[in-house]
Amino acid sequence: MLNQSAEYALRVVVRIARLDTHEWAQAADLADELEMPANYLSKLLHQMAAAGVLASRRGRSGGFRLAVPADALTLDVVVEPFDPSGRYKECLLGARRCNAAAACEAHAAWKPVADRLLAFLTTTTVAHLAGQDVPRPRTGQRARQRPRQPSPTRRSRRRMNSAD
Repeated sequence: MLNQSAEYALRVVVRIARLDTHEWAQAADLADELEMPANYLSKLLHQMAAAGVLASRRGRSGGFRLAVPADALTLDVVVEPFDPSGRYKECLLGARRCNAAAACEAHAAWKPVADRLLAFLTTTTVAHLAGQDVPRPRTGQRARQRPRQPSPTRRSRRRMNSAD
């Protein structure tokens, strides 16, 4: 259901969630352990850091760790940069107008599947997948905390200022 980047992102975030909160995961170690291409994983890690899912730190003692507590980080937030959840609200066959009143051939079968997938992504936290002891949210509740938007880097501030 999810594309490869979103799947890798989930695998990495779950692995990082299993670390002690003060530990930083090295990209090369994650690539080896999870059997992922190092260059590809590095790009994913930096995209997740830019999205506020991960915190990153440079240097020998640096690496990556969760920017949001695992029990407050829902799966939809992790996969959104790679597999936007809006695509599950669209018609499976690509029809411009597809709803209960003007349904396509797949609508009746696809809508319940898409709704369940979205419900799973929005109510399941990284802590649940990491095996941490947390209560499951009741149906209809959202156990999520949106990551804070990262502040602009010096390079992006320079680009914004030079555009003026």
